[in-house]
Amino acid sequence: MLRNVAVFAALLITTMPPAALAADPEHARLAALCGTWDVEVTFWLQPGRPGVTTKGTSTIRPLFDGLFVEEKIEGTLNGTPFTTLAWTGYNTFTKQYEATRIASTNTIRIAESGSYDEAKKAFELRAAYPLAGDTWRQRTVIETPSPDGMTAASYLSFGSVPEWKGVEIKYTRRP
Repeated sequence: MLRNVAVFAALLITTMPPAALAADPEHARLAALCGTWDVEVTFWLQPGRPGVTTKGTSTIRPLFDGLFVEEKIEGTLNGTPFTTLAWTGYNTFTKQYEATRIASTNTIRIAESGSYDEAKKAFELRAAYPLAGDTWRQRTVIETPSPDGMTAASYLSFGSVPEWKGVEIKYTRRP
């Protein structure tokens, strides 16, 4: 146990300073997402069914000198307010983007990880989590074609149900 604590402490002391990490391309991609955005969110609760669309606000801000970003989305769905929170960072050891997402609408914590494709200007993150007695799979694609617009789509599947688009968020940066 003491050995683990010593290794952890050494790791904390010998890592790069936050300012150096925030300057790398991986963390710069996250910093570019920061700001206030108008969002249009569409939910497809079942495959092949019509979506339900609402509008809201996303606020993305840097944490710990840009090592992570926090996103807060607030909106109203069918007259009921909702909030989602997400924390995303780039893990320099695994070379993966990692995100944790929670929402006011359920008790699930979703932990995703993945990469960025420079040619597509898109992040792709994947997760698996238990829900309603099954293992759900989620693939989130965040496309960043311009500094003032982006789209995030989460594709869901479970059991033998094929993947379907479960959520799409269209972002427009506020001036």
